[in-house]
Parts: sequence; structure tokens; C-alpha cells
Amino acid sequence: MGSWMMHVIIANKVAGKLPNRDKKALLLGGIAPDAVHGQSKVLSHFYEGDHENYSRNIAAETFYKKYGTYKDIDYILGYYIHLISDDLWLKGFYLPWLKNRMEHDKELFHRYHHDFQLLNGKLINHYKVDLRIFEDVENRKIPDLEEVSAEQVKRLLTQVRSHWDNDGDISQNSLQVFTLEQIVGYIETSVEISMYFLNEKGYVTTWK
Repeated sequence: MGSWMMHVIIANKVAGKLPNRDKKALLLGGIAPDAVHGQSKVLSHFYEGDHENYSRNIAAETFYKKYGTYKDIDYILGYYIHLISDDLWLKGFYLPWLKNRMEHDKELFHRYHHDFQLLNGKLINHYKVDLRIFEDVENRKIPDLEEVSAEQVKRLLTQVRSHWDNDGDISQNSLQVFTLEQIVGYIETSVEISMYFLNEKGYVTTWK
């Protein structure tokens, strides 16, 4: 799945295209599904299908049907965008080639996650992301969802902030599994797909 930094950037870019929304709440929703660990991620990401027969997918629309009329809708939209983006990662990166390579090269898993750490800094530099995008987020009421609690999201936010400055220090090191161009393409496509589905639901009048 995409890293928390990728999701921060995706949510922030989508928020910038949505008029009259609570952008901080949308940003919090954009990282919320990753606030849990282990088997709980199956629930928080609304997984369906199996890895073994390549039917695995993320049911973003099932999530939206469950919470689409929720009072904290901007938080829900951020969560929805996260699921759309992770489904794209699942189908564009993991199932087509990463799954196979990690099964045949046990070291790839470590290089994969090392790249994610490097990419945090590279993406901060590429997109000129500023930590100030998180200003005042504590003032937003985080809803307790069945899949992810408000307390879990607060803990993740603390981790995101603590890693932010350190990740920029290693951004010049070389990637081993991905290229920056691949990840930028993934982010930009995630934004486009998210805007398409939000436009279908009436949240924007244009997504181009």
C-alpha cells in the first residue's frame, strides 16, 4: 500500500481542489485507515477477495455506502480517498509484480520498505510539502468509526510529525525498488481518480 507520506500528499492535493470543505478534517481522514495494525487493517481498508487467486481489492464504495451520510463528511471523504488510492496501489503495483518478486526474493521486502523511508524525504522535496499543513488539526473532532478510533488516529498523527524532519535528511540516497517518477505518477493518478469519483458524487462540478 502507499506510504503515509503518499497519502498525506494525495489528500492535501485533493483538498486543494475541493471548495468549501474542511481541509484539515479531510487530511486526517486521508491517513486514518493506516492508524491500525495487523489484521485490523483488513477491516480498516475494507479488503475483499484473496491474494492467492488475485481477486484482492479494496471496497471503497462499500465504505462510502456505510459512512457517506455521516455528519463528519469531510473526514469520511479523506478516508474514502485513501481507500481509492490504496486500491490503485494494490492493482497497479502489488498484484501485478511486487507480490511475485517478494515471494521469490525475500530481501525485496526490506528494500521495499527502505525505499518508502527514502521516498518520504524525496516527496517532501518534490512537492514542497510543509509540516504546517497539520496546523490546528487537533481542533478538529475526529469521529470514532467502527474500524478506526479517534485515539488511534491521534497516535498516528504524532508518529507522522515525529518522522517528518528526519525523513528529509536521507532524501538524496538512491532508491532500489521504485523510481520517483513511478511514485509521482501513482500520486497524480490517485488524485485524478479520487476527483473523478468525488465529482460523480456531487462534491465538485469539475475535476480536470
